[in-house]
Amino acid sequence: MFGTKTLCRCLKPLANIYGILLSWILLLLNFYVFFQLLNTADLKTKPVTLDELPYFSAEQGYQTLTNLGANGRNAYRLANYSDFILPILMFLSLSLPNIALGKDSRSILGPLACLISDYMENIAIKYVLDIYPQRNDFVMIFASYCGVIKFITFIISGLIVSVNIFRWIIQPNKRSVQKIE
Repeated sequence: MFGTKTLCRCLKPLANIYGILLSWILLLLNFYVFFQLLNTADLKTKPVTLDELPYFSAEQGYQTLTNLGANGRNAYRLANYSDFILPILMFLSLSLPNIALGKDSRSILGPLACLISDYMENIAIKYVLDIYPQRNDFVMIFASYCGVIKFITFIISGLIVSVNIFRWIIQPNKRSVQKIE
């Protein structure tokens, strides 16, 4: 069975300063590409997308899609493809620092929940975008709840990474301390 311990062992070779920096840079690049693709719609203001809303009802979700207009929805469909790379990059960005700091396999549970919920949200959003103007309120609400889980697990995971990095910074470096006898 493939569990978190096995996943941690697989990620261990990437859990170094270069792997962590690369994952963070790629994460930022992915955000940039996502929003650049949204800008292809030539809208006068930056469009609000379902991914950005922490929670929405089916009515609010469909109103958001309506507000995008045809060009905005087409740009959102295109940007949604880049959003399928984002969960992996977020998972790596939140997991690799903890693995590098020697934390146990439980430290990747939050990022893993974030990854899974983000993929479920992206699939649901893709579906409602593809069938628009038809409605499927169940899938829209499902996307919303997956987004809520994504936001919560992202925030908790980010706080855990921050605390672990802060602890590592303030912890005395035992390797550089030499006893003088």
